[in-house]
Amino acid sequence: MIVRVKDVSKSFQGQQVLKPITFDLAEGERICILGPSGCGKSTLLQMIAGLLRIDSGEVEMAGVTVERGRHFIPPENRPVNMVFQDYALWPHMTVKQNMEYGMKRRKLDSKERERRIDQLRSLLKLDGLLDRLPSQLSGGQQQRVGIARALATEPKLLLMDEPLSNLDVKLRTDMRGELARLLGELSIACLYVTHDRMEAFTIAHRILVLRDGMIDQFGTPSELFERPASPWVAQLMGYHNRLEASLADHGKNVALLAGSPITGQWTGKESVTGPVVLMVHPESVSIHNGKVGDANNLLKVTVVQTVYEGTRWRVIVETADQQPIHLFHHKSLEPGSEVTVWLSPKQTMLYARGGQ
Repeated sequence: MIVRVKDVSKSFQGQQVLKPITFDLAEGERICILGPSGCGKSTLLQMIAGLLRIDSGEVEMAGVTVERGRHFIPPENRPVNMVFQDYALWPHMTVKQNMEYGMKRRKLDSKERERRIDQLRSLLKLDGLLDRLPSQLSGGQQQRVGIARALATEPKLLLMDEPLSNLDVKLRTDMRGELARLLGELSIACLYVTHDRMEAFTIAHRILVLRDGMIDQFGTPSELFERPASPWVAQLMGYHNRLEASLADHGKNVALLAGSPITGQWTGKESVTGPVVLMVHPESVSIHNGKVGDANNLLKVTVVQTVYEGTRWRVIVETADQQPIHLFHHKSLEPGSEVTVWLSPKQTMLYARGGQ
């Protein structure tokens, strides 16, 4: 294991922002820490880097305990580098000098420095930029330089704190694909903080969902999407339809929604009766055409609104008990008209009411 975090916690001014956190990161593995602002993502990353002291627990890197109790190895002596949200380049140094900085501090000879700079110049598409100052670069170019500088010392672990958040939407989409390719080619272990689900899906082998200082779910992107552990994780995964229902048959995972039987995926281990919550992905709701669907998952609804989104229409409908459902369709529908929709059992998640 490159990193082992065991029961690590942190408080600020009496307020606990991280409750005991435990997880491992293997060699070459990429873990994205996903969650909303204020959930403790950056705090966790800074404690692993050694920029913040932990209150309790233990951090181990490459088989060496770097922090436990009074024992503390400072960040400059840990096999780790960090890429910050604001790039943090030296403004008075050229691109090449920024890349060389860490290598010179570690007293690498000029031949080895040139070899690494040449390799990173090619990997990160920095041709023609080595003699420029950061102020002469675009945001995407500055971010690539920040990544190159972090990789130049060949750390065992790379920490990235929302490194693409300052880029525009198109550049961010392009960069996350390039970053996933680069990290894959270098086979470097990486902890990557983001609040963007698609960024996490593109980059991560596993995703650690953090909420209110605790791990809500930890697994592969497909595990999180196909079996979200809570309504909150389901919402994070794009299940934007939250519907209240009552459990009709726990054994067959059937709930009654506005009087209609709806089959879904039961997420809990407990046996419950009564009120439940259904989380349904908009992509898994379709207008019933008489050819597809389970008769148990048909629901009569009224069209409330349609919104044109370029390649398709977002249709907002309402159940008989006035609960809204969003779905996508290839054409507009008349507000006030009645239609029948089908809810895919595989992407309809059932949770005990009161779950978060």
